[in-house]
Amino acid sequence: MAIWDVEKLSMDEYVTWPMHAGLGKNKGLTRRGEDVVMGEVERCEVKVLVARIPEGGSVLEGLEPAAVLAWEDERFLRCEGDVAYRFTVERVSDELIVRGSLDLAVALRCSRCAEFFSTSIGVSDFLRAYPAPEGTDVVNVTEDLREELILHVPSFAVCKEACLGVCAQCGVNLNHTACGCEEDDRPNAWSALDALDL
Repeated sequence: MAIWDVEKLSMDEYVTWPMHAGLGKNKGLTRRGEDVVMGEVERCEVKVLVARIPEGGSVLEGLEPAAVLAWEDERFLRCEGDVAYRFTVERVSDELIVRGSLDLAVALRCSRCAEFFSTSIGVSDFLRAYPAPEGTDVVNVTEDLREELILHVPSFAVCKEACLGVCAQCGVNLNHTACGCEEDDRPNAWSALDALDL
């Protein structure tokens, strides 16, 4: 995670911070003043630089590019912004404790009308403990961030409660226009399930 710490940099200073997004073959994310210079991106990973965490822990917050989630091929979800985070990281015995919150603006495909709508995914209770015995340089938290955010994606997302969905016969979006299809009076193979008292 390119979580940049304490110092305010001039335009000519470079620094490695307690967390960073390693991009590919160590072609990393580097901050120079307010500029972020990015090398060729092969894969983004979120890593905590354990050795640089002060004894009392550290509060880290900021934004990371959504590329760290590797969701580019998702058909029902699109990222619309950066991943916002606020973490407390501290070493306890031989473990690294990471706790905090995540927030991400996304577009989800509505389960009724199949159109995308904007919303956000929020995680307020992120908590992980990672093995970090003496000599541990970095801890990779990438997969846990991805997992936590994907678990907070609604399983049946709808653009609005009053969404009318699409016509089962012609497929028109009923939120935008009415269709001339007549209701099918033929017996439905699934209608018997409606009579079940479960």
